Amino acid sequence: MPATTGSKPLPSGFDALYGETLLKLESRVATVATVAGIVATCLVLAAVVSGSPIPRVILAATLGFLGWYLCISLLLRTGHFRPWMRYASSLVDVSMGTFVALLDLHVNGPAFAMSAGGPALYAVGVATATPRLQPRLCLFAGLAASVQLIVVIQFILRPAASPELLATGAYDFYVTLAKAIFLVTMGALGMVASRSMRAMLLRLTESAVERERVRGLLGMHVSEQVMEHLLSGRMPEGGERRAVTICFTDIRDFTRLSESQSPEETLRLLNLYFGRMCEIVASHGGLVNKFLGDGMLIVFGAPTYQPDDARRALDAAREMLAEADLMRERGEFPGLRIGVGLHRGEAVVGNVGGAQRQEYTVIGDTVNTAARVQDLTKVLGRSLLLSRECREALDGDAAFEPLGAHAVKGRLQQLELFGLSEHDSRQAA
Repeated sequence: MPATTGSKPLPSGFDALYGETLLKLESRVATVATVAGIVATCLVLAAVVSGSPIPRVILAATLGFLGWYLCISLLLRTGHFRPWMRYASSLVDVSMGTFVALLDLHVNGPAFAMSAGGPALYAVGVATATPRLQPRLCLFAGLAASVQLIVVIQFILRPAASPELLATGAYDFYVTLAKAIFLVTMGALGMVASRSMRAMLLRLTESAVERERVRGLLGMHVSEQVMEHLLSGRMPEGGERRAVTICFTDIRDFTRLSESQSPEETLRLLNLYFGRMCEIVASHGGLVNKFLGDGMLIVFGAPTYQPDDARRALDAAREMLAEADLMRERGEFPGLRIGVGLHRGEAVVGNVGGAQRQEYTVIGDTVNTAARVQDLTKVLGRSLLLSRECREALDGDAAFEPLGAHAVKGRLQQLELFGLSEHDSRQAA
């Protein structure tokens, strides 16, 4: 029967996850029963080897119990376990009490059978139904145990008992009925406990599935880093100031390229390009913060701290340039050429927006300066430019060529720029 939580529709994937959890519980019960069967079999074998007059049928019973749960474990591992097997297993658990009582009767007589472990095993068999979180199974186990108890005592042990034993009242029907009611009560209590734990498991499973659904929806709009940061609840109010490396990219002459294509083809090419670039950025631990028409604003060092954010940004930039060249040469994006600008400095990172919608972003002069650095790639005829601040964080990582100081819009001071040396540029390609 499919799991439900009232009238509320269950999230997609709920039934599969819930069913998998129930199978894990069944597997644990089977593991415990298997271990118990192994221990019991070893004890019986030791008794037989030592010459104890234990009937061989006891060995057959313990081996049968062990064999059953080994089969159940195998069926669980291979995916061939069926729901009805839970009832069969529960019946096997309960019937061990009957089997032990019959063996005790055969070996030691009705008095021993009445007082030894057989009747106690009924309660153990009922208890094993509760961890399976099947309320009906618990009640079934209690009823099965009570019926077997009545049959064993009233129809097997009582006829074999002596008048002296009967006089004690131990075999009285009402005494037996009271014991049977106790077993049914155990099953009913197990049903209540199982139902409560089942409801809790339903809520936990639903919460886990819902969380994964939210993660999936968030993952379509924000990066994995931002998603983890949002779900963790560690996002400070008002943002936080930190040193980051900003990377701006831009497709050269995109307006001219798009004029020769249909809007559908232009969108296809952009999606292809952005898809490849996002994979590269993610592989280097960067955050694609915004798509700006045909450009991208990429952040390294936020929302999680990265001590080597500048190196990551440079490696990603070189790989993006190489990938753009490959896309052009393979004919996937005809005429594709890009420019990349890198700048490092302090910025404020955090959520911006209103109560209805917010966006994780990075704000500050560092962002504006990185955009100007990218603009200068067109002026200087370079595919990749770095500011002095970014260059200073990369000593020894690459060979740089100084390109002098340049005035940029919005800054009083000129910006000292660097490019990769010709040799290093060839290596990057």
